Amino acid sequence: MRTDTPNIRAVRAGLGRELAITWKGGAECLVDLGMTIADYALFAPLRRNDALFRAAAIGDWGWSVRWSDEMELSSDTLWRLSLEQGGAWLRAWRVCHGMTQGEAAAALGVSPRMWRYYEAGSHILPKTVRLACIGLDAQARAA
Repeated sequence: MRTDTPNIRAVRAGLGRELAITWKGGAECLVDLGMTIADYALFAPLRRNDALFRAAAIGDWGWSVRWSDEMELSSDTLWRLSLEQGGAWLRAWRVCHGMTQGEAAAALGVSPRMWRYYEAGSHILPKTVRLACIGLDAQARAA
């Protein structure tokens, strides 16, 4: 697993309690913070106040996302969540379609090795792969 966590280049609030994060190297991902902020009393204002959650900003040098002096999440935590959630999302998509890892990789034009890395959460799930999955779903619905 990657140990050199990149810093954050951009952040914006998405749907619900999601953050869309762009990392220093250009990787983009969605991170759902719903469960994370539900676990800590410190983040109670973020659970109740949409405007406050949407005010997410990059902390010093891009090493955190912060909402106030008291409320911030480190880039390490956000990177870990993005790896875990991306892998879980991809695995759920594949299982829903009844595909093996090899079949899913072939359907999207991804190498089987990279597919395994994405599902295992050892590599960030690229936005392009997520969009390709969504595109295949749309294509199947249209057929």
